[in-house]
Amino acid sequence: MKKAEKKDSYFITLCLLAWPAILEQLLLTAVNYVDTAMVGSLGYQATAAVAINIPVTWVINGLVMGVSTGYSVQAAYGVGAKDKERTRLVIRQAVTGVLAVGGVFTVVGTSLSSVIPSLLGGAEEILPDACGYLRVYMLSQIFVVGTAVFSAIHRCMGNTKFPLWVNVGANLMNVILNFFFIFETRSAVFLGRTIVIPGAGLGVTGASLATGISLAASCLILAGGLFFQKDGYAVHGNESFRPNKTVVREAVHLGLPLALERLAMSSGQLVMTRVVAGLGTVSLAANQISVTAESLCYLPAHGISYAATALVGQSVGAEEEESALSYGKVAVAVGFLFSCLTAAAIFAGAGLLSGLFTDSEETARLAAKMLRIVAVSEPFLCAYLVSSGVLRGAGDVRYPTYVSLIGMWLIRIPVAPVLAFPLSMGLTGVWLGMAMDQVVKGLLCLNRVKKGRWVHPVVISQNGQKSVIKN
Repeated sequence: MKKAEKKDSYFITLCLLAWPAILEQLLLTAVNYVDTAMVGSLGYQATAAVAINIPVTWVINGLVMGVSTGYSVQAAYGVGAKDKERTRLVIRQAVTGVLAVGGVFTVVGTSLSSVIPSLLGGAEEILPDACGYLRVYMLSQIFVVGTAVFSAIHRCMGNTKFPLWVNVGANLMNVILNFFFIFETRSAVFLGRTIVIPGAGLGVTGASLATGISLAASCLILAGGLFFQKDGYAVHGNESFRPNKTVVREAVHLGLPLALERLAMSSGQLVMTRVVAGLGTVSLAANQISVTAESLCYLPAHGISYAATALVGQSVGAEEEESALSYGKVAVAVGFLFSCLTAAAIFAGAGLLSGLFTDSEETARLAAKMLRIVAVSEPFLCAYLVSSGVLRGAGDVRYPTYVSLIGMWLIRIPVAPVLAFPLSMGLTGVWLGMAMDQVVKGLLCLNRVKKGRWVHPVVISQNGQKSVIKN
């Protein structure tokens, strides 16, 4: 009876922490769809000007994920150990890290913003817009890094609701600012009356400016939350923000494998994009629609993964190995079963879902076929995503990286082109290769979590002179 009660307790705690993160992912995706549609209303060249910069955002987001993991997991350890001084030290180091990393990204990015779109193969007619968009985006890198890092710290400290409302509010601000920055001043009829809507007419650059302002707002509010939080974890301005070697070294240890993994994944996605492009325009369009629709299936897994990282990290910090193991296994089970339901819904509604994104019946049919293929493997992808969060929360940072590289570079990239071209399976072959990748990654990570060898003792010191984890 006690074991059943404990399992129920783990399940309830996980759900209470996960639902705001899941809701945040779903709402942000909806807002991003609206944002994309607003840029798209300017014409296909405007869409292309934004799209050509997507590989840059992939790389940056991967590096930022590494930075956020490096600091947020340490914060979880501190909270779990109820070591308020250590936790405040980690938060102060995170602020310093955001300024340093964001500053480097800004300097490097802005200096290269005039040449990157051209190097990525952007057509001559979209280069002015593409360069303008990227330049403004790179100028806001401190806020990009800060929003990601501070959101992750709040979540790992057990506060998932605050990042939810801040980030959703910032994205709604982005949409509103788009109306004023993207379009020219124009008239509209509202409740029978004609009103004038002022506009800067900045086009694609206006969209980037709106994004930068909304990121600045979310970053500052999230940082303020760390300075004014309760329970003795609030950071004070008179405390030292000078780099601490131990915290920085541990941040690199925890975050570097994830950053390298994201870089390898981004380069792999570029390779696969080239493969799909070789299949023709219809396949390229169907592939983009399928990728967009598929994201609805695994977004909840990201929310559960965030909660798992926080709960496992806090348990490890408190030296409660049994709780860490239990939270990990419960999180993986919930993520897998939940994704089975969403995958079944996508399989059944593939035709309807793909039809929402295109007027072309041929493209919609092909996209629906891809969605049905990936629906079968989607639970394994979600198991991999949640398991990765569990393992990283315990400091087992290398294993998910190895698994990800195996799936992308030893399975998907070698298999997909062979199925697509020599075996004449076209886009179906590409997505079968991706499905194989997902199944293998899911099985490997499920096996790792099941064995339970990923929990390691934590050593936390008041002065920050000892290693946070021992593994």
